[in-house]
Amino acid sequence: MGAVWRRLRTLANAAVGILASVIIFGGAAVGLFVLAEYLRDIWLVPRMLALIGVYILGGGVLFITLLVFMATLGPNLAEKLFCVRNKVLTAGMVRDLGAKKDAPATVPIASGQGVLRIIPLKPEWWLDDTYADDATPVLAVEGVEHRLPGWDPYDIAVPAGAVEVVAWMPRRSGNPGRRVYNPMPVPEGRVGAVVFRPSSIPEVPGTLESLDDELTGRLSLFRLALGAALLIGFAYTVWRVATG
Repeated sequence: MGAVWRRLRTLANAAVGILASVIIFGGAAVGLFVLAEYLRDIWLVPRMLALIGVYILGGGVLFITLLVFMATLGPNLAEKLFCVRNKVLTAGMVRDLGAKKDAPATVPIASGQGVLRIIPLKPEWWLDDTYADDATPVLAVEGVEHRLPGWDPYDIAVPAGAVEVVAWMPRRSGNPGRRVYNPMPVPEGRVGAVVFRPSSIPEVPGTLESLDDELTGRLSLFRLALGAALLIGFAYTVWRVATG
């Protein structure tokens, strides 16, 4: 019975989302098209407004497509269909990340605090000797510097909420290297895990990202566009058959 209610809630949320998207995206696009027509005698302005309207309309179509597939296939299957993980991450690595993310906190948590868990991923190789062999990441969390002792997950007790995190890899020359900044959400009384993947190339910055992106992957606009084309083609075919 619980699965039926979850399915009904998903359908209801998708229906409301689709209706709201049609009103918001469609209304904004139509408004821009009308404004572009009204200002058609002004050089270049109508074209810019019309182009913005097309982008808004396209974004609405993609968003509605995602909602339709979530309603028909379910959120989990739609996520697998439209999200693509980094090719470097194997299924075993994803399971390992999940285990590290869900492990109990290793530091005490006071009232109003949470735990920021940094999970550094060590590069498999270095392209040059810019970094020492024993180099490990350095973090500044809310202005307090933490030099990680190794490449194991590192827990820091912080006030719950958005936490400012800056990470970098110290170079052999003593230069801290390029810093990577991101605000990270930390829930009260729980662990908020993020991944720091330093680059093996000094000229390219590392990444400091939510672990959710590492585990589920990033939304593929290409796949979403194919899904939108499929839905539009299906709707057109049904319309042609219905109208004879």
